Amino acid sequence: MREQDLYIIRPSGQGWAVHLAHAILARFDDRPKAIEAAVVVAEASARLGKAAGVVMEEGDERIVVWDAGRDAYSRLS
Repeated sequence: MREQDLYIIRPSGQGWAVHLAHAILARFDDRPKAIEAAVVVAEASARLGKAAGVVMEEGDERIVVWDAGRDAYSRLS
């Protein structure tokens, strides 16, 4: 099975943090900025041929934001 670069957006203090594995990549005051940054780095991973995805944690729930080139706004073909 191919390893996936999974970028996780989690609440952090008064803002949001983007995590990869056990590392915090960046912190943001606004959730939309954290989402945008996570998608940008996930797209870069995908361009390098890696499986990549972005999820956001809210409480006990994980919401898929972006997955290997398809997000909630992409049309299914």
